[in-house]
This record gives sequence, C-alpha cells and structure tokens, in this order.
Amino acid sequence: MSNLDYDPFSADAQQDPYPAYEQMLADEPVYHNAERGFWALSRFEDVDEAARDWRLFSSAAGVRVDDLLALAGPSFITMDPPRHGVLRAIVRKDLQPRTVARLGPVIEDKARQILAQICWDDEVDLAGQFAKKLPVMVICELMGLPHQDGPTLKAWADDMLQSADGASTSAAVAASDSLRAYFSEQLEQRRSHPSDDLLGRLVSADLPEPLTPEEEIGMCNLLFEAGNSTTTSLIGNGLLALGTNPQQRSWLAARPDAMPQAVDELLRYDSPVQNQVRVTTAPVELHGTVIPAGATVMLVLGAANRDPRVWTDPDELRLDREEQRNLAFGTGIHHCIGAPLARLEGRIALRLLLAVMPDFEVIRAERFPDVTLRMLRQLYVRPGPRRNLSTAHGPEAA
Repeated sequence: MSNLDYDPFSADAQQDPYPAYEQMLADEPVYHNAERGFWALSRFEDVDEAARDWRLFSSAAGVRVDDLLALAGPSFITMDPPRHGVLRAIVRKDLQPRTVARLGPVIEDKARQILAQICWDDEVDLAGQFAKKLPVMVICELMGLPHQDGPTLKAWADDMLQSADGASTSAAVAASDSLRAYFSEQLEQRRSHPSDDLLGRLVSADLPEPLTPEEEIGMCNLLFEAGNSTTTSLIGNGLLALGTNPQQRSWLAARPDAMPQAVDELLRYDSPVQNQVRVTTAPVELHGTVIPAGATVMLVLGAANRDPRVWTDPDELRLDREEQRNLAFGTGIHHCIGAPLARLEGRIALRLLLAVMPDFEVIRAERFPDVTLRMLRQLYVRPGPRRNLSTAHGPEAA
C-alpha cells in the first residue's frame, strides 16, 4: 500500500494533480479518502466501464465531490434514466455534430473580432482577453441571450463555483440567486414571445411530464456553464500546453490541418473536467477491494487520460499521436452533449491564435480554484512577433 494522500480540495492538487495521479495509477487503482468520504478510480478501463454503467454508478445524487451543483438546480447530468434522456433530448438536436458544423463561420467571425480588439502590449492575458470571451459569446448566441449580458453572466457563473472547503460561500449563493432571477425573466419572455433558440426550446418542449420551474433553471445554468467553462478550459489549457512545449507548438503552427488530432491530444493531456462523481447502488469489487453500496466514487478522468496502459509516455504532449479515444468528455449516457461544439471552438481559436502569434512565450499562469474544473484564471504571455490575422486560413468545417 502506498502513502498516497490525494485531496482534490487542496491547492497543491488543483495546481498540479498529475504526480498524485501517477501514484494512484501505479499503486492504488481503487483509492479511498476516508476523511473526505470518497473512493476514486483512476485507470482508463475502470473509469470507462463505471461511466457507462449508470445502473451501478448513479448520477442522481450529484456529479461533484462538493455540493456546489445544488445551487445550479437539477439537470440531466444529475439524473439517471428515464428522466435523463427526456431532458437531454430537448437540446440534443442543437448540439449534434451536423448542426454545430454550421456554426463554424459564426465562431470564426467572433474569434477574429476578439483578436482584433486585443491590445498587444508586452504582456497579454490570453485567458481573460480571449479564452473566456469566445465561448461566452457563442453560448449566448445559442441560448438567445443578449451578447452584452455575457460578461456579467460569466462572472456570476464563476462566482457560483466559489467554495470554502467544499461548502458554497455567500458569494456563490448570491451569484446563484442572480442567475436564477435572470434566467427566470428570460424564460418568461420566451413564453410570451416564442423564439428559435435553446431557451425557446426549453419552454416549448412537449413532454409527458413538463419541466418543473427548478428543472428549467437547472437546465439554463447547465447550458450556460457547460457551454463556456469546458471550452474556456480547453482553449486556456491548450495555449498553456503549447506555450510550455515550444517544439510541439511550432509543429502545429506549421500544420494547421492537424488541428483536429492536436485538440484531441490537448484534451487528453490536460482535461478540462478532471473528475466526475457517482454513487454506487450495490457493492463493487475491483482489484481486490470492495467499494460498498452507497459510496461516493470519483471517476478521475484526468488520471485515466494518462494511463500508461493505454498511452506510451502519457505525461508527454505529442500532437501527432495516432487517434485513440480519451475520456475528456466522459462516456456513456453522460458523454458531454456539447463536445462537438467545444472541439470546433477549440480548433478555430487555437488555429487563429497560432496564426497571429506562433512564437508566444508564457510568463505566468494562475489556476481557477475548483475540485472538478481545470481552468485558468489568468494566462499572461509575451506575444512575440505578430502576423496579420488576414493571412490566417479561412473558416473551418466541423
């Protein structure tokens, strides 16, 4: 037995969880943190199977190891079938790959607008000035929300994740109240004036059991938060990884057509969502250890995506790796419904950034403190020699 002490609430684990993951993968594939009251699975095969088995590993009690999602309200990510499928189907068509592909020119245009407005000083915060802005603009477009409301909504959504040792802060509760009031007003507008957007789909959904007011708010919070935070993390983490691996960055800058495989490798290397939680409905025996029924089990996606049983040299960034499925967006019935959109936004954003500043230098990075999301609060870089954005390749297809 190792002396592993993995605590996702600690600052060290949130800054760099990978040394703990390496030890977990090697020595404790079924890890138990008795103080925090959770078990953890880290190996790819175990995480993959558990994520697919919703009957044995239930999401109904929540999918985070803290209680912050309670503020957001119920949505399909915190439900098992059949209700899960009913709510997910409301927005599935809008987020399927074929539909998302049509958004390529829109995303490209918005990304170019943001880049054109950046003041290219000696130091540029690419997290605050780019990675956070683009996904918010895109999800506001899809939800039918005024673009000028985006920064305020983003600030509230981030504040709602504020916690003190796993418990929501007063600032998180206040942000939740603000989002609830805002989305309630937007939904009422759709009831009076039907609209062809995601919120319009929510209020007009013809269901045998209509959405409750709490489910409507939960769905709004899910769509906005998932629509911006995961993609923000992908872009920010991707830029940090490229900035600290200059040979890989140069390889990609010279091969923009390789962006799809590069984005998948960046997702594997530093996954936006590091873990998901399930609760066992019966005892589970794995690797000689029995996890009891009713146990909180963390599926450590970030560790599974660096399992040496699946990838050679998993701690190295290799943008030319052969295609291999990773778990950055989960799997099974809870596979991230917005994955096609996040991938498309990530490809466009990174392609344009590299076209403008292929030789940027990372100065410092600051992480957003969270037990689940691996997101950057700041990413300051020196842009280096800059190129004209008009020479960047045109709109990308999904």
